[in-house]
Amino acid sequence: MKKDLISQVLKKYFIDKGKNLTIIHRYLRIKYRMYVDEKLLEKRLNNLSLN
Repeated sequence: MKKDLISQVLKKYFIDKGKNLTIIHRYLRIKYRMYVDEKLLEKRLNNLSLN
């Protein structure tokens, strides 16, 4: 999977630091003003962990 912003944040905070998706969702919304659905984050996380 490409190293875009969402993948980088998921790898850094979910995989490395053990944060949950709700916190990552809030982080993306506040810091980057990205309004991403949590279902999309789950799908991206599954794709990231498969690769």
